[in-house]
Formats: sequence, structure tokens, C-alpha cells
Amino acid sequence: MMEEFTRRPPWVKWLPAMLLSAIMIGVAIFGIFAVPKLTEVPGPGSTEQVNDLNWSIFTEEGLAYIEAARTPRIDLSSPPINATSLGLPADGSLTVGPHVTDLDYRLVLIASDDEPNGALFTTPLFTVTTGGDQLQSVRIDERGARDFRETYLFLAERSVDYGFRAPSSGSLAAAISEARDSGEPVTVRSNRGLTTGMPITAEAMCFGAGFCTVSYVVVVPVG
Repeated sequence: MMEEFTRRPPWVKWLPAMLLSAIMIGVAIFGIFAVPKLTEVPGPGSTEQVNDLNWSIFTEEGLAYIEAARTPRIDLSSPPINATSLGLPADGSLTVGPHVTDLDYRLVLIASDDEPNGALFTTPLFTVTTGGDQLQSVRIDERGARDFRETYLFLAERSVDYGFRAPSSGSLAAAISEARDSGEPVTVRSNRGLTTGMPITAEAMCFGAGFCTVSYVVVVPVG
């Protein structure tokens, strides 16, 4: 008699398979219609967003495109470079970043028409500085802070790519010690490296807590 009460209709055993099929169909539909929109990247910039050679400009429209694509490109190959033509102030500085998504920019600097011809920097933010209506420098920040040992090894590794002579461990240690005593950050600089075809100086800003941040400064020749 108990068997009569526990017996289930035949269609019940098909429920798990039916549910699984419905879930798979839903995922497939989402993949077709939603995922392309989530991963969509901007197409080529319009003439209001880049110049006629497809280099970045820093007008309102140009900055909006930089924020959308995160691939700014600056041509440094024919200095002096007019600031106004890039949408920059004649005198001042403009910082791009950090991005609203906290993702990095892929900044390309072209140094010349010949080899070596520039570098690609992955950076959370960068600053362009102008004076006398000419582009003077581009400052590129590395992400995060590193302890003394990590900073020394990191700069030594980057020196191979950019050609500068990395600050010594002694100079970094002295900067941290001075920052601890003064309560103010202390900056240690490398010489200028020319491996990429443009002068790149590394800067380590060290703090009394024993950490340093790393930036690069590319100086643009002016007339």
C-alpha cells in the first residue's frame, strides 16, 4: 500500500533536464544579445575626437574619446609641438586619469620616424605640461607604491627598456630615511635614458613609511 502513495507521475523525472535546458537557453540568449554590448569598444575616432593623422587631441570631444578608448597617442617626433593644436592650454598642465573604471590607459608616445621610435606605457594617469604654447613634458605614473626592495628592482628592470641608469639602492634608502626625518616625501631621479629615441627620466618619490611611487618624465624639446 505504501508504494501507491510514493509513486510519482512519469513526467516528474524529466523536471531537472527541463530546468537545465531552460537555463542553457537563457545563457545563450544573454550571450548573443548582452555580451557584445558589455565588451564593445569604441571604433575609430571622428575628426572632432582626433586630429587628421589620428593622434589624440585634448579638447572636450578628444578627452571623451580618450576616456572611452583608453588608448591616447601623442606624436613627439617633430618638436617643437604646438600646444593649442593639441587642444591644450598655452601654459599649464592637464592630467588624464584615473579612469572611472580604475582601468589603465595604454599611452603611446612616438619619438621619431626612425628606429627607435617611442614607447608604450600602461598607466593609471598621465600629465601633459605646456609653456609658451608648446608641449614641454609628459609625466607618466606607474600604478601603486612599492617597498624599498621592490622599487629598486623595478627601476633596474625598467632601465633596460628605457636606457636610464637606475637610482642606486643607497640613494633610495637615503631618500626614505630623509622622508622619515622630515615628514615630507623625497624624490630620487635617474639620468635621462635615450633607448626609445626620446629622453626618459625615472623618478621615485619615497615616503617615510618605507614605500616609493614611480613615474617617468619625457621632456619634449622646445624652440
